[in-house]
Parts: sequence; C-alpha cells; structure tokens
Amino acid sequence: MQMKSLSKMEETLNSSGFPFELLENRVRIKSASEGAAYWGIELGATAPALVLWAQGRFLLLIVSGALRKVDFEALALETGIRGLRMATTREIRERFGLKPGEVPLFGLGLPTLVDRALFAYDFVYGGSGDPGLTLKIAPGALLKLNEESRIVDVPCLAEETEKGERA
Repeated sequence: MQMKSLSKMEETLNSSGFPFELLENRVRIKSASEGAAYWGIELGATAPALVLWAQGRFLLLIVSGALRKVDFEALALETGIRGLRMATTREIRERFGLKPGEVPLFGLGLPTLVDRALFAYDFVYGGSGDPGLTLKIAPGALLKLNEESRIVDVPCLAEETEKGERA
C-alpha cells in the first residue's frame, strides 16, 4: 500500500472510534498459520481477507483463519449470491494493485461478508494493505468500516477446521 493510502487508512481508523493497532511485522506473513504463530494468537483470531467474484462484481470475504477451505457452493446458497468464486491473482492485481495476502480488511469499497466465527474474539488480526503491517481490530469494526457488510456463517469444505473442531 502506498504511503498516501496508509495515511488515509490510519485517518479512517482514528476517526472511527474503534480501538485498533497497526503492528509492524518484521517478516512477510503469508498465511493464517504464520500469522497466528508470529503474533502468538489463536488461529481463529486471524482474519484473512479474500477477494471474490460473482455476478459481475467483486466482493470481500473476511474469514476466520481456522477455516481450512471455504465451501463456495454452500456460501452461495446461504447468501443468495450465485456463482461465487475466488478472484484470480491477475484480477486482484489489475483491479486493486494488490497481491493475494496484501488485501486489507477494509478500504476497497466492496460489499463485505464477515465470518461470524471472528466475533468469538475481542480483536482479530488481518491485512492492512501493507505487507509489513498487520491490523489488529475489533471484529465489529469490520461491519462499520466496510460497505454493504453483513455477518455470515462461512461454511467449511474440509471436514474439520484447523483447531480440529467439526465444521
């Protein structure tokens, strides 16, 4: 994320009234597992932001890192959004100028689906748009900071989550 965008993000966060921290990570965090290990938190408190494509538009899905793999077919049934799929690396780069793993938790102006499982935590850790910074924020803030946001129960394709719980 360019300095101007990062400044705008900080300004938005400061004016939102939600508690947050922008945490500097000295290594590039490439997965929820790496983030949980680096910050010493539960895997479920990591919040990967996934860019999706459906019905001619992009959407943002913020999931609990404890989910192994999202069942997009079941998610489409739950949300009523047909044809949900992950956006390609190329689509993300061309539309937003970001690489997967750099997608911020807010600020893209996309309709947003937030995993209900994240609300089990006081704070979640996710992307800021800058690979060297992690955003720590209350999950409720994600509903206010994103457009057209709503809470969803994100279905897991795998039989178990990373914590070994039944999905």
